Formats: sequence, C-alpha cells, structure tokens
Amino acid sequence: MNTFKIGNTEFGIGDIRLSVADNLLNLEITGDEAIFDELMEQEDCEWDWAMEPPWLYFHDVPYTGGRLVIDKDFIGENEIALYMMEHYDFIGELNASDGRIEIRGEVEMDGEVFPLEINAEIIVSKNT
Repeated sequence: MNTFKIGNTEFGIGDIRLSVADNLLNLEITGDEAIFDELMEQEDCEWDWAMEPPWLYFHDVPYTGGRLVIDKDFIGENEIALYMMEHYDFIGELNASDGRIEIRGEVEMDGEVFPLEINAEIIVSKNT
C-alpha cells in the first residue's frame, strides 16, 4: 500500500520524481493534493497551518542502490529534507528494491519530533 504518513496523519502519495544517475539520487515524493485538501477541511486538523501537501526530497545524494542511512552527519553534507512550509531535517533510512521505495525515520518540526513513513510503488531505474 502506498503511504506518506507524518505522525498519525496519512497524506497519501501524489507525485514521485526519481532519478539515479552517476551514483546520485534525486527523489521527490509529494503528499496527495486531494487528501491534503480533505484534511484541511477537518476542524481538528493539526496541520491546518500548512498551505500545500508535504514533500520529501533528496537532491544529488550519493547512492549506489539498496539501503541508505540518513543521520545528522549525512544530512549535514547532503540536501535531504521534508518541506512543509519550511525545510525540516529528516533522519532515518531509505530502502529501494523490487519496484518499491520505503522511507522510515523522523522529522523534527518546531521542537516536536514526528515519525515519518513513506512506502510507494515505483519503477527504480539506474541511468549511467
């Protein structure tokens, strides 16, 4: 099942942009716009301050396939973040295999730490 979850909130999967060229990963996964709009209509939505769905990005990150561990040192040297009205550091791991990408970890937003989980069906290709 495709999921983009922050804390207990499911944002669904919107656009996925993925490329791996010259051992550099470029990945952007966006929450689903329609699901986001439905969430914003709820009175008790904890994300009512947001103006667009969240998106997680990895830009020109060294990657040779499989599992990638993202810790504080790694994000200090690479462009990886969750964007939700601001750029927030993501700590965790990415696993890509069998046409799926799984991302699990946590993101600190304004002093509060939230678990983040993304599981999406994709076609992983490696361009040289």
